[in-house]
Amino acid sequence: MPDISLRRRIYIEIVKDLFGAYYKLYHRLRVEGAEHIRAQGPLFIVINHISVLEPFALGIALADHGVLPGIHYWTVSKKELFQFAPLAAFLSSLGMFPIDRERFDMVAMRTLLNVLRDGKIIAIAPEGTRSPTGRLQAFQPVVAKIAITRRVPILPAAAIGSEKAMPIGAKFPHPQPITIRFGPIFELSEFYAAALNDELADRASWVMRAHVAELLPAWMREVPPPSGRIGERKM
Repeated sequence: MPDISLRRRIYIEIVKDLFGAYYKLYHRLRVEGAEHIRAQGPLFIVINHISVLEPFALGIALADHGVLPGIHYWTVSKKELFQFAPLAAFLSSLGMFPIDRERFDMVAMRTLLNVLRDGKIIAIAPEGTRSPTGRLQAFQPVVAKIAITRRVPILPAAAIGSEKAMPIGAKFPHPQPITIRFGPIFELSEFYAAALNDELADRASWVMRAHVAELLPAWMREVPPPSGRIGERKM
C-alpha cells in the first residue's frame, strides 16, 4: 500500500468526527472489548451483518482507537453499493472495495490478499448477506480457508442493536442504541497442520462463527433457517 499523505489523514479524521458525532448522539454508540483492538495486521475482523449501519459503527469504534479506514484496514462490501458513482467514490475513499456475491470474484480476492500481504487488516461479514431475522447465520467457509492457509489471526466483533436502528426495509434510521463488542483475537491454528478440504474449511467456519456468537445476546446466536437470499453460503 502507498504511503498515506497528510491530506488523506485529515480527510479521514474529518469523516470520523462527522460520523462519530452522528453515531454517538443519535445511536448512543457503545464500544466494548476495545482492549482487543490492534492496528497491526495481517488480521481479519469478522462481524455479524444485521443492518447497513454496522459497517460504519464498526469504523467509528476502530477509528476511535487509532485504526483508520483505508490506512490500517479495508472493508469488503457488496458490489451493488458501488453502482452509483458518487457513493462508490466515497466508499472507496474509506477503504471499502466491492465483491460480487453471486460468483467467485477474482479481483476482490486479489485485493483482499494484497491487503493482508501488506500487513494490513480486512473487515468482513462472513455471513455474506444481512440476516433477515437478526440471528447469526452460517459463515461462508472462504474466510476460514484464507485464515488457515495464510495463518491470519482473527478479531471477532459483534454488532448489537443496529437491526432495530435500521431494519431491512426501513427508509430512515431509528434512534436506537448500537453496541459494537470485540472479543479476544484468535487463530484457527488447530487446522494449520491438516490437509485442507471443503469439509475441514466448513468446520473451521463454524469455529469462527462460535467466536462471534459468544459476543451476542442469546437470541441472536441460534442459526436461522435458510433464506435463499443472495450471498448465502457462497462467496
